[in-house]
Amino acid sequence: MLDTQTLAQLVFDAFTQKMTWREASARYPVTEYIAAFRNLRAGFLRLLEGLSDAQVAYADPNNPMWSLSETVTHLIYSQNFYYNQLLEITTSQLPHLTEAARGFGEGAQQNLPADQLRAMLKDATQQIEAAIAETLPHFDAEVVKRHVVFGEVTYATWIFLLMAHELDHYRQSVVMRRLARTALSGERGEHG
Repeated sequence: MLDTQTLAQLVFDAFTQKMTWREASARYPVTEYIAAFRNLRAGFLRLLEGLSDAQVAYADPNNPMWSLSETVTHLIYSQNFYYNQLLEITTSQLPHLTEAARGFGEGAQQNLPADQLRAMLKDATQQIEAAIAETLPHFDAEVVKRHVVFGEVTYATWIFLLMAHELDHYRQSVVMRRLARTALSGERGEHG
């Protein structure tokens, strides 16, 4: 499996236009990006374990990062965008999702209970896993489409972008979890 540093560098290089998103996504097999996404999503589920409602809602007034509640709800909402893109670029018969992010930062919600966030993230994970399972066998590596933001994209590019989005927010969430646990050290999560 690709290490986080390698993935972060690829994302950085594409973001800073040292290469296109399509070129970055072609560096490794699509299955490597799927494995990285799964690893990151499992990490998010672990990050939420044992946190209280106050801890997932915590936002540091001196730090611009979102609370865990905002980050997780944004990831879930924006996942629908990637889900639909995977369907668009393959011959899948899955129905499109009507609610999907169209801009940056959409879907972030404050102060959701920790148990609800965990359940929502588990459901969203099952949904995207089903889409990947349905589309992976049916994608054609030669199919290229043009996206207004990301330029030329393939199936692998959409998987790469899904993983990159998850990676970016995961790294922020690790920091926010530490901040929340430190600031609310008297709070006890559901598991003590």
